[in-house]
Amino acid sequence: MEFTCHTTYDQKALTAMARVVRKTVRAKRSRMIRVWAWVIIGLLAVSLWLSWGNIWQTAANCAVIAALLLINWKEDALNAFFAKRKALPGTDCADTTFFPDCFLVKTAAAESKWQYDKILALAETVEYLVLVMGKNYALAVEKATLAGGSLPGFRRFLEEQSGQNIQNIGG
Repeated sequence: MEFTCHTTYDQKALTAMARVVRKTVRAKRSRMIRVWAWVIIGLLAVSLWLSWGNIWQTAANCAVIAALLLINWKEDALNAFFAKRKALPGTDCADTTFFPDCFLVKTAAAESKWQYDKILALAETVEYLVLVMGKNYALAVEKATLAGGSLPGFRRFLEEQSGQNIQNIGG
C-alpha cells in the first residue's frame, strides 16, 4: 500500500509542528522553562508592588510581565514564525510518499528519504499528523490531502512501521 500527501508549510502547519515537538520530545525542558517564566513573573509582580511610587520602574515591570505572558501564550506561533524565516527557499510545500520500507519527501529544493525507525514520536492535531524526527525537526502530513487509503488505515500503517503510538495533541 502506498500513501501520498501534499503539505503546505504555512504558519498554521509550522505552529502545529512546533506545538507537537514541544509536547513530545521537548516536554520536560518546556515544562521547566514555563515554571521559571512563572517564577520570574511572580518576582516582577512583587517588584511592581514594591516600586508602585516610581513611574519608570513600574512601567518597566509591567512591560516585562506583559512580554513574558505574551511569549508564554504564543510560544508555538513565535517558534513557527522564526522557523519560517530560517527555512530554505523552495521548502514551503512538500509531496510525501509513504512506502512499506521508507518514506520520500520531495520539495522544490531537495528530495530526502527517511526510514521509519528515525521517527521519535507520532502525534495528531485537528488538521495534521506530525512525525517528529528530532528536537528540531518534524514533518507534517496534511490529513485533507491524504491519498492512497483511509485515514484510520494510514494511522495503523504509521504505528506499525514506526513502532510508535500516535499521541493526540489538541489544536
